[in-house]
Amino acid sequence: MPLIYAIGDVHGRRDLLQVLLQAIRTDTGRREAHIIFLGDIIDRGAESRQCLDLVIATLDTYPGSRLILGNHEEFLLSFLDAESRAQRHAVAGRWLPNGGTETLQSCGIDETADLDAIARQLESGCPAHIGILRAADWMVETEHHVFVHGGIDPQRGLSEQDPVTTRWIRDRFLDHKAALPKIVVHGHTVTQSALPELHRNRLALDTGAVSSGHLTCAVFEDDEPVRFLATDDHGAQIEVSKVEPLDCR
Repeated sequence: MPLIYAIGDVHGRRDLLQVLLQAIRTDTGRREAHIIFLGDIIDRGAESRQCLDLVIATLDTYPGSRLILGNHEEFLLSFLDAESRAQRHAVAGRWLPNGGTETLQSCGIDETADLDAIARQLESGCPAHIGILRAADWMVETEHHVFVHGGIDPQRGLSEQDPVTTRWIRDRFLDHKAALPKIVVHGHTVTQSALPELHRNRLALDTGAVSSGHLTCAVFEDDEPVRFLATDDHGAQIEVSKVEPLDCR
């Protein structure tokens, strides 16, 4: 079985993602590896386009790797796919103040320009980036785990889940303490500890990279206990080390 590395929310921190991917390359050695990005690659941080460049390269380097669409990528696609000017303005009103402005700037686009012109510039200037978002998954299953961006509806089976719900859900999922069909590996909601958190039915990997400097991945290796690698940018240079999760079980 290949090693699986699940990476939490990146939010435009190209510097952290690049170093973490280098550490993963060292960690894999000669073993086969699949990398699963849990979404929210873009927005808030200064280098969203550059993060997507790294995702594109990683999907090419590690066949079988997957990108899961996050709610921030959904913002971008909803902006592009708006059926009317009014609808595009409505999406922009939510997306741009929530990190979309930084994404446009990383693409060299003036965020104060006409919104329809911005959409055209995104489509024409970033076709590969938009393409991988349109091709992204919303759920990835393995034997014991299910990987999504935000969570799952605990009242529905895995085959009955709604993709939009898996990107946006919070309280109904986070407050659910009973067993789920599989252990859910997710991002979306920043852990209060800025550490990965182990719960009885889920594993939380959004450690607030954009502000904490901690971009975290979980490493799944056959029947071994899950281990975690995370960045720390508070020293002279960004370092990656093994971290212990907060055990909330």
